[in-house]
Amino acid sequence: MRKANPAGYGLVLGGLLVCVGGPMHPHGSMDSLEAHMISMMESPTWVLSHVIAMTGTVLIAASLALLARSIRPHALAPFVTVAAVGASLAAIEYIPHILAVTELEQLRVGGPAPITRTHELIAAFSGPLFGFGTAVLAIAVAVTATRHRVLWWTATIPAVVGGTAAGLAVPLVLVTRDVQMTVLFPGVAGVAVWYMAFGVAVALRTQAEPTSAPARTELAQV
Repeated sequence: MRKANPAGYGLVLGGLLVCVGGPMHPHGSMDSLEAHMISMMESPTWVLSHVIAMTGTVLIAASLALLARSIRPHALAPFVTVAAVGASLAAIEYIPHILAVTELEQLRVGGPAPITRTHELIAAFSGPLFGFGTAVLAIAVAVTATRHRVLWWTATIPAVVGGTAAGLAVPLVLVTRDVQMTVLFPGVAGVAVWYMAFGVAVALRTQAEPTSAPARTELAQV
């Protein structure tokens, strides 16, 4: 008997919210990195866009954590776990990211901005872990799939391209201080699109074990 798995629906909704929050993100000045940050924080959509994206990321993290306990084949579990940790850290990073707007005046005059620095520090780790973690998970799912492999490898493209871009974005921005590197941030949309596709597969392939055993998610047969 097939049994619905909330992880699948959580991934779809989480990915959708990230895709909604992304386009709402303010566009900053490309004059310098500092001007870029200040101009974005001055936008009225700074908080709302990030709250929506954070909600989606929280859903993705929670869904992956739930899925890690039931996914089949077992070989996928470590990849799901790493992606869940990356999504969790990315969700946490949104807190100082959003609150950095309270330091707008300090940033304008070049004063100390500890919340902004905290956001950058966490993002230096959460970005690569979430981006690369998702890209590797997408490849692992495609490799272990026994049906519709062409579709899974096709779906891997936005995850790998977007995940790589998102994973490199913050480290490159912080190391080079080059505002042009910010063009990599929208790569997270590719990650979100893959999670929506993955979520649909999870929702469709979750089955119940005989008797009262917990549901398992048989992705190898997708």
